[in-house]
Formats: sequence, C-alpha cells, structure tokens
Amino acid sequence: MPEIFESLSAAWNTGESISIVDALRGVLAAFVFGQMLAWTYERTYRGLSYSRDFAQTVVLITVSSSVFVMAIGRSVYAGLGLLGVLSMIRFRTTLKTPRDLVFLLGAATSGVASGIGELRVAIIGTLAFSLVALYLHSGPLGARKRFDGILRFRVASGSPIDGRLGELLTEHCRRTALMSVGEVAQGSEVEHTYQVKFESDTDRGELMTALRTELEVRDARLLMQEVTLEY
Repeated sequence: MPEIFESLSAAWNTGESISIVDALRGVLAAFVFGQMLAWTYERTYRGLSYSRDFAQTVVLITVSSSVFVMAIGRSVYAGLGLLGVLSMIRFRTTLKTPRDLVFLLGAATSGVASGIGELRVAIIGTLAFSLVALYLHSGPLGARKRFDGILRFRVASGSPIDGRLGELLTEHCRRTALMSVGEVAQGSEVEHTYQVKFESDTDRGELMTALRTELEVRDARLLMQEVTLEY
C-alpha cells in the first residue's frame, strides 16, 4: 500500500511550482470571468427576489476555484489535504432554482480553467456560457405564457354589466378566462377576476379606461405576469 501511494506521488509531483506571475494572471483572469458570469446572471434574472450576495458568490467561486487548482498543482498530498478540508465544509444555503446551481457550476469551471492556465478555454467557455444564457433569456425557448396577466375589479351588486363586459373583453383581449366571481363587502359588491391576454400593449389602458367610464367598476387592477415569475 505505501509503495502504491509513493508511486502515485512520484507520478504527480513534478517539483515545479507556479510562479507569482502565473498565479496573479490566473486569479485576475478568474476575477474577470466571474464578473462576466455575474453580470449575465443579473441581466437574465427574472423575479422579485434577486440576491446581490449570490451574484458576488459567483465571482468568489470563480476566483476560489482557480486558487484551488493552483494550490493542488500536481501534488497528491496537497490534493488529499484540500479535499479533506473541503469535506468539513457544508454549504447550508438553499438555492432557489436549478439555474442558480448551473451558474455556480459555470463559475467553478471557468475558475478551474483559469487556475490551470488554459485561458483560451476559459475565454471561450465563459463567452459561450454568457451568450447562451442571454439567448435563452431573450428567446422564446421554454416560454409557455397563455395569458398576460390577471384582471380584477368590483361592481355594485345587481349591476347589469354582463353583456357590455363581454363586448369589452372581446374587443380588447385575444383570450380571456373567468377565474372567480364572488360577493365582497358584506354582499354589496361583486368581485370579478379574469385571466387576460391582450391583442397589443395599447389595449391594456383602453380596457381599464372603458371599464371605469362605461361600467363604473371599482378598484380595477391589472396584475401582469412578468412581475410574478419567481419569488
């Protein structure tokens, strides 16, 4: 058993250490690539619970990965020692989505490539990762949005609005779906809730104006889907 370990050590230990210039170059490259990935994450994130700490974590993981592989080098002893230290560290932060985990994996990959001196691989990999993320963010792939938002309003109990309401929804909306109708305010008002998809952006304001002026609705609200994607 000791002979096997010594043979492995001899195979991996070359006796060469990383120069200060190479170490600085690897860390600096990892820092730049980490910032690029963090910027991509920030630009492509959708939702209300954006975390600045996570964006900074992407940069720090990229830098730490480069230092990690430079510290290991080709030494079996160093590799086993660092693995032992890492096994005692447990990340207790729960990631919100698998997409966050993918960004961390991309950051670690760019850091490793920078640490071993493969800067061309790091540049191409970071650029490809960022461009694909931006394309998926702006493109239609995976999008499944049948409705633009939720329309909610109240009318006085007993108001004959059904006929004109249907005409307004047909005129300004491409698709509608009734979600609920219920009495509120101790039965003095009726609240209507619809899922709506508009023909164009101008139809939003025109529909809200028509509801207030023609049907005299109260507390009309339009909640667009874009602000309710991720929490």
